[in-house]
Order: sequence, then C-alpha cells, then structure tokens
Amino acid sequence: MRVRGLMTGVRARGFVLLEIVMALGLFALVAVGMTQALDQIAQTSKLGRQEAQLIRALDSALAQVVHLPEFKKSSYTFPESDEGIAAKASIERVELYTQEKALLDKMYRVQVEAWIKDGSEIVLQRGIETYVYSPQSSL
Repeated sequence: MRVRGLMTGVRARGFVLLEIVMALGLFALVAVGMTQALDQIAQTSKLGRQEAQLIRALDSALAQVVHLPEFKKSSYTFPESDEGIAAKASIERVELYTQEKALLDKMYRVQVEAWIKDGSEIVLQRGIETYVYSPQSSL
C-alpha cells in the first residue's frame, strides 16, 4: 500500500509540473500578442502625430503664400522644419468664368504639398489647394 501511495505522489508532482509549463507557455503567447498590439498602438500614435504636424505645416505654408500682396514667381519652397517637414507651393493663373460666361480676371490656383522624410524615403505626404484673387500679380 505504501508503494501505491508513493507512485500516486510522483504522478501528481509530474502533473503539476505539466500544468506549470502549460501556464508559462500560455502566458508567453499572450505576452507576445500584447507586445505586438502595443507596438501597433505606438506606430499608429506616431502616424497620427505626424499627420497633425503635416496638416499644420500645410495650413501655415498656404497662409503664407495666399497672403502675399502679389505673386512674383510661380513656385515657393519652404525650408525643412525641425520635425523634418518640407513643403513647396506652386501658383498658376487660371481662367474661371461666372455662370453668365464672364471671365474672372487675375485668378490663381495655389497648390501646396508637404511631406515628411525619414532619410531619403518620404513617409507621409499631403497636399492642399485653393483659388485666390490677386489683382497686383502678373504671372
């Protein structure tokens, strides 16, 4: 009877060890999944911040160009910011007509593009455009 009790104890200890190993494996699997999820959250957050910075840079560049008293050249380049955002604006004269077929003179389309580079690769790029009346310009 004593031998039988000893064998049961060894089996119980082996079963507990198996449970511990399985629990550690399951914990490791969950930990890997959580790590990947946290990494994805961090990347999404970074992209959101970059997008907001890019939109602010676009708005700023557009405001600078639109508020010029006259357009003296057809393109403007903005220096790269501390955040790594660069921008350029292009201006072209357009012929717009009213519903009565009257020409709207001195109308210009202003297009601004901004981008963020990581080394030599563009990570994010956006553009915006508007139409401006500029009576002093002669492009």
